[in-house]
Amino acid sequence: MGEHILKEFLNYLEAEKRVSFHTLKAYKHDLEEFLNFLSSLGIENPADVNEVHLKTFFYNLKEKGLCAKSLARKLSAIKSFYKFLLKRKGVTSEAVFLLEAPKIEKKLPYVPSEEELNSMIEEVTGKDFLGARDRALLELIYGCGLRVSEASNLTLEQIDSKLRIIRVKGKGDKERLVPFGQKALEALEEYLPKREQKLKELGKESPYVFLNAKGERLGERGIRYIIKRLGLKSGLFSLHPHALRHAFATHLLNAGADLRSIQELLGHANLSTTEIYTKVGYEYLLKVYLSSHPRASLSFGQKQKS
Repeated sequence: MGEHILKEFLNYLEAEKRVSFHTLKAYKHDLEEFLNFLSSLGIENPADVNEVHLKTFFYNLKEKGLCAKSLARKLSAIKSFYKFLLKRKGVTSEAVFLLEAPKIEKKLPYVPSEEELNSMIEEVTGKDFLGARDRALLELIYGCGLRVSEASNLTLEQIDSKLRIIRVKGKGDKERLVPFGQKALEALEEYLPKREQKLKELGKESPYVFLNAKGERLGERGIRYIIKRLGLKSGLFSLHPHALRHAFATHLLNAGADLRSIQELLGHANLSTTEIYTKVGYEYLLKVYLSSHPRASLSFGQKQKS
């Protein structure tokens, strides 16, 4: 029973919730682990799960060294699974929904500075297909705060070059309009003709904006590799696509943009998700102050040089 229900749930996530490949893979792994644990106890019906079973499952995982974040993710997957069971099968387990997730120490996201990103992007000056593509990719992800999945699945019809607006399809197929600037427009104008020429040479057609050397859609893994490689060349050893999205939000906030506007641009469902950037912004401003203000680093009793 467990395997059949799990397959239905994963199909539901993929077809109706339109979750990413990586999310689907994580849910599959977590729930297979949970169902195998139940099976080892002789429990085949998910409705028979009680508090002892759940606590034993998570205790075993904790003993294996799993961190609070991983445990919370697994509990989230289990709760989503049981919500599906309740909705589709009328099956529920009160113990699942009463179990609280472990507290996770919130870490601030890695955000490269404006100077670091501007310097890195300006170094990508290749005039060939791949160089032009990489420049356009950076300009749009950073300039529009795109998720890696949104950049990978971006199509030509989503871009309005005259209005300089992208119609982004985000999580759950929710759409949002995001403007882009002159630099991104110039990068697109450099890249798109080379893209058409590449497709013509290969005898192919594609609706997707970002393509690989074979004329196929540039996947999420490919985008991560490109951004990591370009970051390493510029000394940004922790750069990844989401860091560019974090930078988009943080740099807007530092420049005076309000949280509500940033929330809309990022496509966050809740303002609380966007509020983390106020903390990042404060850390940035504090760093600027401490390194720039003439009295910020003076110790008590130390005289300032005249």
